[in-house]
Amino acid sequence: MECECAYLQLGGSASEEESIAYKVMRTVWVPWQRERRLGREQERIQATRRSAWLDAGFRHTAVLRCDGSVACWGRNDEGQAPPDGVDGDFVAISVASEHSIALRRNGNVACWGRNVDGEAPPNGVEGDFVAIAAGILHSLALRRNGSVACWGYNNNGQAPPDGVEGDFVAISAGGLHSLALRRNGSVACWGYNGDGRAPPDGVEGDFVAIAAGGGHSLALRRNGNVACWGRNDFGQAPPDGVEGDFVAIAAGGDHSLALTRNGNVACWGFNSLFGQAPPDGVEGDFVAIAAGVHHSLALTRNGSVACWGDNDAGQAPPAGLDGPFKTPEV
Repeated sequence: MECECAYLQLGGSASEEESIAYKVMRTVWVPWQRERRLGREQERIQATRRSAWLDAGFRHTAVLRCDGSVACWGRNDEGQAPPDGVDGDFVAISVASEHSIALRRNGNVACWGRNVDGEAPPNGVEGDFVAIAAGILHSLALRRNGSVACWGYNNNGQAPPDGVEGDFVAISAGGLHSLALRRNGSVACWGYNGDGRAPPDGVEGDFVAIAAGGGHSLALRRNGNVACWGRNDFGQAPPDGVEGDFVAIAAGGDHSLALTRNGNVACWGFNSLFGQAPPDGVEGDFVAIAAGVHHSLALTRNGSVACWGDNDAGQAPPAGLDGPFKTPEV
């Protein structure tokens, strides 16, 4: 009371004091909070882009080298993982069951591996593309104008030959379904909708990244939590989602991964046979992640790759691979 009286004696007032506090909040606190939110959003976007530098398929793995070529290991019966890798000036890689695709710096897509259903044309696909995604038997590419080109198996409408129009900023391809992230943060879905993995009306939200698995889907919220929908028989897609301060996500056959801000990997879903999703997660200084059908990968800050899960075809060597592969630092 004495302090307030002294302030009033100096000509001040309680309302003026409140006004000063409001001005401080409006000119300092609010902009700081906005900058912090935008910074975290940008961090999530960058982590998602880095996750396009490596990918895990059914029994093979591909990672970008520092020079833009692709290193491959694991099963190669369809030419999906040439032991000597693939030369090129690539900026993104995506692999699926038995085929692989890579985005060239000029916007075209290179393809190799199984092509029975047209999922990996040997001559590639020309276009002005900025992102790619390989599903089990189909492929997607995001054009610079926001529309999606599709090719490959389309029995459930997962790869319409005429593509999908929209103002999209990211894409992901799963077993028999496809996802695309709109600029407004909502998710468009098409293809097979068994277990609710691809609702025809899409999923509303304030999302910054998406991931399509074998029969489930994930979306990273702007606040760092993960939304899940679709098949959940092994806990890979809890309907209430997964809370955390995550910066990237990956969906595998029946398991899911999320990269924490401190560089560790959180895992959930099927883990009993292969150890692809240890419940306690995997500690490390990781900058990107990928989930295959039964194995998982994480790219370390120093350019090496950590692997865990099924390794029957050499797709996930327990000791990992030294690289150095492409990272922000290497």
